[in-house]
Amino acid sequence: MKRILWVLVPVLVVAFVGLVFAQEASSDFKSKWAKLTKDPNKIFKVTAKPGEEIPEATLNISFGPGSLISVARGSKGSKRDMLEENDIVGVVNRNLRVVKFCYCKALKSDPEFEGDAIVAMKIKTNGKVAKVDIEPEDMSDHKFGKCLGPRVAKWRFPKFSGKKEDGLTIKSIGYEFPLSFSQTE
Repeated sequence: MKRILWVLVPVLVVAFVGLVFAQEASSDFKSKWAKLTKDPNKIFKVTAKPGEEIPEATLNISFGPGSLISVARGSKGSKRDMLEENDIVGVVNRNLRVVKFCYCKALKSDPEFEGDAIVAMKIKTNGKVAKVDIEPEDMSDHKFGKCLGPRVAKWRFPKFSGKKEDGLTIKSIGYEFPLSFSQTE
């Protein structure tokens, strides 16, 4: 009986902690989603038909949110101090074809796939993406997340120096954007 308790108690504790963590993670995602989507025009919406064939390189879709497109211009080698939100949104808009490609790919294996996600990325001053996280975890672990994560990591943003108004210099900035997926008829 003691041996069973030695095995059973740790298993129950681990199961309980996992359940609590899963609830906290779900709650954390919901609060982040609510914060990021206060303005419905800031949600990147992606739709597709199950079985839709979309070649990654030739996909054209409408831009969102609010069709903000920003292109950095200036003399070669000049850097701005910080990236503006429009700079980041412009890059996301130009790469929505990649998001739709991954969504269509996911629909092939899971025709009922729909939902919401938050893509968080860390952008280094050289314009390269240092880290990508997709929430919630089940979206990250889904075929969609496994397709999108490595592709977002290849996105390139305008270079910036990282100099803040207070005189400090940062090496990277974080940015999160919401994605909403649904099927067209």
